[in-house]
Amino acid sequence: MRHDEVYKQHFPTSQTDNSTSSAAALVALFNEVYTARLVLRRPQQGDGPAMFMVHGDPATNQYNLAGPHPDLAASERTLQRWLQHWETYGFGYWTIQLAYTKEVVGFGGVKHFIWHSRDALNLYYRFTPAAWGYGYATELAKTAVALAREYLPQWPVVARIRANNVASLRIAEHIGLQRHPELDAEHLVFALGWTSC
Repeated sequence: MRHDEVYKQHFPTSQTDNSTSSAAALVALFNEVYTARLVLRRPQQGDGPAMFMVHGDPATNQYNLAGPHPDLAASERTLQRWLQHWETYGFGYWTIQLAYTKEVVGFGGVKHFIWHSRDALNLYYRFTPAAWGYGYATELAKTAVALAREYLPQWPVVARIRANNVASLRIAEHIGLQRHPELDAEHLVFALGWTSC
């Protein structure tokens, strides 16, 4: 499947206004989302081992200065933070499964964070190496950004990418994020909805 293919999206029509939705309303929208080949679902308590499989792999952390998770306990702590984010905001990073097998192949989506003293959404994804090269990251990123801009337009979507992470740079450009070199530091910055103060 080509990276430029228009993926079939399965999410509800927009609400009548773009005001900040309640966490309960957002859960209904973000809890489980289907794309052409993926199931993007809210993480569960039992996802710790799958998270460690992905986040504990040195190959998936090639561009992460913090390195891989050292053990399952570290992944479990990360999982608990993600679950708390879902409780607070009604959305967050998803557990990513292949639609036809339900195999967990990665994690990602958007999560609220404070950056440059402003509320924003961090675009993130990490896939097991066996899932690389199939366009899943593009499929996930397009869906996450589309939902964020539709239902959380008050917060810009930000992607911070290492300069040598060529694959992620291409994905950011492909899904329509705009370069913001004025925000670069240790990462190159791409964003949608970011305006200068």
